[in-house]
Amino acid sequence: MIANPRARLPGLGDYARDPLTSPLVERAFGVDVRRWHRQKLLIPDTTFCCMWRTDDGKLASLKVRVESDIKVRLIYRVRMPGKRWQHLETPVRLAWDSCRYGGRRPWILCPHCGQSGALLYFGGARRCTFSCRSCAGLKYASQFNGARLRLMRKAEKIRRQLGGSGSLLESFPNKPPAMQWRRYERLKAMAITAEQEWWRRSEFLTRSL
Repeated sequence: MIANPRARLPGLGDYARDPLTSPLVERAFGVDVRRWHRQKLLIPDTTFCCMWRTDDGKLASLKVRVESDIKVRLIYRVRMPGKRWQHLETPVRLAWDSCRYGGRRPWILCPHCGQSGALLYFGGARRCTFSCRSCAGLKYASQFNGARLRLMRKAEKIRRQLGGSGSLLESFPNKPPAMQWRRYERLKAMAITAEQEWWRRSEFLTRSL
C-alpha cells in the first residue's frame, strides 16, 4: 500500500482476459480498514493508493479518497469483454467504536447489506463492486479441505502459536513465558483432541488401503 495519490493505476479487474472471479478469500482483492487506520491514512480530504500483486505477477491497484470521518470513496478501473477500461467509483461508509483503553476502532460497511466488518472484497455480489465476504460468496481455502486435513492444520497452527515448529511428530511445546496457564491448557487440549482424531482417521485410512 502506498500513499501517493498520483500513482498510475494499473487497473483492478481485467474481465476481458479473465471473466471469472475467484471464490477464495486468499485470491480476492480485499481492502482492510484496520490497516488504513494503523498506517494513519484515514485523514479527511486525502487520497492514498492500495496495490496488490496477483499470482501471475501482474499489478492491481485502486485509489481511496477519504471524504470525511465516516465516508471513503474507492476509485478504480475495470475492463469488460469487448469494452475499454472503465473508470468506476464506489462510495463506502465507515463506523467507529470506542476502544476499552482509549482511542477508536474503524469498521467498514458493506455497500450491499450494510453489515460492518474489517474488510471488503472486489467482484463478489456484483462483478465490478466491493462487498463483504458473505455477500461476495467467498470461502477460505481451508473450507475446501477434507476433515482429516483440517484437523492436522488446526493442530499445527496451535503448536506454532505456542512457539513450536508445527510438526506433529515432535513433543508438544511448553507454555510460552508470557501466556497464562489457563489459556495454555485450553489450547493444548484443543490441539491434542485434534491430533488424536487425526491419528485415528489416518490409521483407519491405512487399514482401508
